[in-house]
Amino acid sequence: MEKKILVPVADGIEMIEALSIVDVFRRAGATVDIASVNDKVITSSHNVKIEADKLIDECMNEEYDLVAVPGGIPGATNLKNSAALIEILKKQNSANKLYGAICASPAVVLKAHGLLDGKKATSHPLFIADLSDVGQAQEARVVIDQNCVTSRGAGTSVDFALELLGILMGDEKKREVAKGMVVEVD
Repeated sequence: MEKKILVPVADGIEMIEALSIVDVFRRAGATVDIASVNDKVITSSHNVKIEADKLIDECMNEEYDLVAVPGGIPGATNLKNSAALIEILKKQNSANKLYGAICASPAVVLKAHGLLDGKKATSHPLFIADLSDVGQAQEARVVIDQNCVTSRGAGTSVDFALELLGILMGDEKKREVAKGMVVEVD
């Protein structure tokens, strides 16, 4: 069964975080929708233009196996302010379907909208203190808790994507994709 993934993007996102997810899942044969909460073409935090497949409003009635939110500043803030994205994430959580965030987005997007309630998580070191008030902060590269996966930042983006892949498509597919990318996995 083919898996369907949503990667929301916004002006100011961290390009490597978003595109690592896209690349890993497309290598695995999944359908990946890159959906912008701004215009169809966004500018990353390091001034790289990214053309989205669609706008986030076009995703409202879609079913996704995974919604994976990249970080970056001000990208995470722009994603946090998207009512459509937050509705999609809340629907994902209430259906007990997989969602995740990396870098600033666990604190800025997920926590801000109650999507980390009762869950352990990690985030970029500059935002980890924002998670500590409820005792959920972890300083691991990737944290998996129930249907939520979080990660630290650009340097952990491939680890994050591969962990998500393993959860959705199995360890064999994870090892196959990792081998093709010359990445060692457990």
